[in-house]
Amino acid sequence: MSAAEIADNRWEMTATKPPITSFGGILMILLMGGFSMFFLWIIVFSAVAIVTPKKDAGLAADYAKMGMEGTKAE
Repeated sequence: MSAAEIADNRWEMTATKPPITSFGGILMILLMGGFSMFFLWIIVFSAVAIVTPKKDAGLAADYAKMGMEGTKAE
């Protein structure tokens, strides 16, 4: 093995390690974790909203409750 290949292998080994020893590296890991949790929250509550039955909401329910304005109920 040549010296260039050994240096290249060392660089690849250090480049694949996560940067957990610096403040920026820790902040980057926390930021990615936060984004992941946010998108997981969106997916979970979207699925919950899809399968949950609706309770008297939406335009159809409002249309059913409409009455004629300006007339007295007798």
